[in-house]
Amino acid sequence: MGKLKSFFLKFSRELMSIGNKDINYIQMRLPVSMITPDYEQNLKDRVSLDILKAEIREATMDDLESLIVLHDLAWHSTPMPYRPLDKELIIENIKDDEIIFLIAKVNGIDSGFALIYFTGTDKKIGVIAGMGVLPRLQKRGLGTMLGLETWNYFKTRGVVELRCKVYIDNKASYNFIRGLKFEEYDDDFVQWKML
Repeated sequence: MGKLKSFFLKFSRELMSIGNKDINYIQMRLPVSMITPDYEQNLKDRVSLDILKAEIREATMDDLESLIVLHDLAWHSTPMPYRPLDKELIIENIKDDEIIFLIAKVNGIDSGFALIYFTGTDKKIGVIAGMGVLPRLQKRGLGTMLGLETWNYFKTRGVVELRCKVYIDNKASYNFIRGLKFEEYDDDFVQWKML
């Protein structure tokens, strides 16, 4: 049984990417035209009712260790295969003007992060490449707060569509993203950055 399991694990890893499309992930998008003032206000109202109050900032080099810890703790609370963050890669990404790490601080503790960037023609597609919240604060509105801050960041830069991928077995994330009105799609003209 162990050899058969090893074979299928190896086989599934080899199948993970076909061209630029990762078959273990569901691609999702939300055209900016769907983000009406009522839609946006509804999210803001939801967040304002939460007892959590978060300060969200753009990460700097001083946040390297915090990003690694946040990523590690958030990732281990999901069904996704674990991929540790490499310090050199984070440094490279923080230096990249097109990649932005946002960090949410709750009660003085870094508690969540979002990783976003721009792609597509004229950089008009905003990609949410990753988002995570400490397990003890999940399902308490912090993901929505990060999502709103991400939207504010994209909105000021004139994006026309938001994109993300969700791991096929991560039902909680899928439901969260669907709840924000993202829809599945098959076309893949986004330049996905592997982090």
